[in-house]
Amino acid sequence: MCMQKLDESKDYDLEEIEQLLQNLVAKEIITKIEADNINTKAILKFTKSGIYQEMKRAKEIQKEKPFYINIPGKDIYSEEVEEDILVQGIIDLYYINQNNELILVDYKTDFVEKEEDIINKYKKQLELYKQALEKALQRKVNHTYIYSTFLGKELEIKS
Repeated sequence: MCMQKLDESKDYDLEEIEQLLQNLVAKEIITKIEADNINTKAILKFTKSGIYQEMKRAKEIQKEKPFYINIPGKDIYSEEVEEDILVQGIIDLYYINQNNELILVDYKTDFVEKEEDIINKYKKQLELYKQALEKALQRKVNHTYIYSTFLGKELEIKS
């Protein structure tokens, strides 16, 4: 939630991240207990990432966008399923960068040792998000990333 409330036009320091959390508590967007459990250094590290820096110059930024898409059942389940399945979710972030490329980002907080573990765990989910976004916007997603708060870096998902 906190990452969604960052103002991409700002360069944050740790004190400003902590103030942001206090404001979210005051507005009852998050609880004090939740705020106390948020790793402010991980959020600060995100504000120094390539994704965040690119967002500062983006033509358009969209956060927490719900989507619905019908997917053939056989694309999700290993056995043959004839029916389509309605998949719903929330896309954490997408933006159009200076080069007019569509970038899809999903935040993950998993504790992982290896980059490939988190990529393998969420690749199918991100492929569905990508399909839904391409269908909704009628354009190609150029890059898909997981931003791992635990690893403190963006990981590109290759199709």
